[in-house]
Amino acid sequence: MYPSDYKPAKQIPLQSYLFGHRIQDSQTKYEYLIEFLQVAISPKAVEYNNKHYDCMFPVNEEHCDNRMQYYPVSRIGLKRFVFFPKSKLDGKAAVDKKAYEECLKALEARIVNGNTSQIKNALLIIQNLLNGFSAVNQNRSWFDQNMLPVCPEVILPEGMGIKSWRQGMTFQQCDPDIDSKFDFKKYTYMCRGGEVYYLHLLNAINQFPEYKELIEKRIREMITSFPQFSCLCNFVQDTWDEFMAVSPEDKKTLSKDLGAIPTSFEVRNKYTLEELENFLNSKCHPFEKMETFANGLILQMLRMMYLSASTEKSSNCWLIDVNCKGYENTEIKKAAISAFKRNEETISTYLYDGLDADKPEWVANNGDEVKTIKAAADDSYRLFRKLGKSLGIIIPNTGTGMRFSLSEDIVKFLVLSIIPPKHMITLDEFMDLLHEHFGMVIGAAQYRKEMANNMLPPISDLSFMEENKNAFSEKLKECGFLRDLSDATSIVENPYDKEEE
Repeated sequence: MYPSDYKPAKQIPLQSYLFGHRIQDSQTKYEYLIEFLQVAISPKAVEYNNKHYDCMFPVNEEHCDNRMQYYPVSRIGLKRFVFFPKSKLDGKAAVDKKAYEECLKALEARIVNGNTSQIKNALLIIQNLLNGFSAVNQNRSWFDQNMLPVCPEVILPEGMGIKSWRQGMTFQQCDPDIDSKFDFKKYTYMCRGGEVYYLHLLNAINQFPEYKELIEKRIREMITSFPQFSCLCNFVQDTWDEFMAVSPEDKKTLSKDLGAIPTSFEVRNKYTLEELENFLNSKCHPFEKMETFANGLILQMLRMMYLSASTEKSSNCWLIDVNCKGYENTEIKKAAISAFKRNEETISTYLYDGLDADKPEWVANNGDEVKTIKAAADDSYRLFRKLGKSLGIIIPNTGTGMRFSLSEDIVKFLVLSIIPPKHMITLDEFMDLLHEHFGMVIGAAQYRKEMANNMLPPISDLSFMEENKNAFSEKLKECGFLRDLSDATSIVENPYDKEEE
C-alpha cells in the first residue's frame, strides 16, 4: 500500500484494500474533482511527527512511509448562505434557520448604499449567482451540497448535520458549535474517490518530481481564474465570522486522515503526469477546463483500477465500439460486447484472488464470502459501469450489450491530454498512443497487437476494424480535432494555445 505503513483505525473492506480506501458509488463526477482539489489546496502534515506542508504535492520520503492528514476549511456560514433556502426541508434544523436569518441581517448591515429593497435584492443576486454553480442537482440537505470549484473558497469538505446533534441546539452568538458541530469525519457523498486520485498523483510526483511545479501552478491558475467569486465568498464568510465573534481559542481546526492506495496503481504514474501536463497546458476557458478535467480524472482512475486487476494472462485492453452515426457496425459491436465481458471477468477474478490471498489484519473478513464479494463487486466493477456510463465510455446507459465507446467529452480529454497544445500527429500515431496510454483498441493495427499477445480472439478478416477507424476519424472531425491532408493521411491536432509561462 501507499503510504507503506498504512494501518487504519478500524478494519476496511476487501475492495478498499484492492482499489484504494475507499471509492463508492454515491460520489458524483464533480465531487471526485472537488474532493481532489480540497486535499490538494489544504495544509497537510505527516502523522508521526506532525511535520507540516503548505504546497499541493510535497516531495518527501517521510509521507511515502507515513500516513498524512490534511486540514480543510469548512466555511459553514458560506455554505448555509448559498444552499439553505433552496435545499430540502429534511435537515433544516431550527438552529440553522436562525443562523441563516442572522447571517442575512449581518450582510444587510454591511451594505451601505441603497434602500432596504435594493439591499435585499443585491443579496438575492449574490445568492442565486453562487447557487447557480451548484455541482449536484440531486435533492439533498444544504450541508450535503457543493459548488463547482470556481474559486478556492468554495472547495469545501463534507460536513453532515446529524439530527440528534442539531435539533436540540439553541442559537447563540459566540457559540463555536453553531458552525463546528457537524460530522466532518463521515463519508456519505464525498467518498474518498478524490483522496484516492490525490494519493495517486502524490505518489507519481514523488517518483517524477520534475512535474511538480507545473502541475501545481496550472491547478492553482484554474481555480483562481475568477477573483470576483473569491471576493463575494469572502464578503459572506467574513461578515458571518465577525458577527459570530467566536474567540480564536474556541475555534476548532478540522482534521481529516488520508487513506491509502495499492502500489499497483504506480503502473500509471508516468502516463497520468504526461497527460496532465499536456491537458493543463492547453489554454481554454476555466469552466471548460474544469468540466474536461472532471471527465479525465474519472477516466484515469478507471484505467488505473483496471490495470491493478489485470495480469499477463488477462486482457487489459479496451476494445472500443466508436458507434458514430452512419458507421454502425454489427461485427465491432459483437466483438466489443464480448471483450467487455472478459474485462469484467478480469476484475471479478481479482476480487476472488484477493479474498483468498494473505492480507494484513486490518482487512475485514466477516467469514461470509458471498457478502464480501458482493460488496467488493458493488464498489469495483459495478461502480466501474456507473462511472463509465456517466462519461459515455460505456454504452448503452440501460439494457444489455454493454461495451466500451467514446463520447465527445472523452474524445476532447484524450486529444488535449495526449497531444501537446498546438501540436499535431497522424491519426495512426494518435490511435497508437491511445492504445499505449489507455489500452484502447480502435483500428486493425491495435487489434493485431493484442491478438499477438493472446488478449483478443484471433480473427482473419479485420475489415470491420478499419470501418471502426473510419468512424473514429469522423467523430474526431465532428469534434474539430481532425483534418484530412490527403486521401491517405489524416492529422489529429490539439488546436488550443499553450498557457502562458
